[in-house]
Amino acid sequence: MKKLLLISLFAFSALNAADKVYIDEDELKSSQDAFYVHLGHNVWMHTNHINRDETGLYVYEHNIARSMTMTGYEYEKKWRCPYCYSYWPQGTACQNKDCPSRYKMSVKK
Repeated sequence: MKKLLLISLFAFSALNAADKVYIDEDELKSSQDAFYVHLGHNVWMHTNHINRDETGLYVYEHNIARSMTMTGYEYEKKWRCPYCYSYWPQGTACQNKDCPSRYKMSVKK
């Protein structure tokens, strides 16, 4: 019985560990409503929950914003305007009326 309990606990902890996505603290920005994680090349994903353990910062995969696409659910990817620092869906121009440049991203979806 003790072996079965240990195996169950190990399987449960392995399942939870697979659900974690570790992030670099330097690649994290926050706003009033969300945390944004930089993926590179001005591509950001957002979440509402950030956690910490002995290894570092992480987010549970189910807490990363997703949207429905033609190929299924994918992470919602945004870009950050370099002038007003607002986040917008990829392929959408900056919608901030006070932005000095109306910077437009040419990003492939």
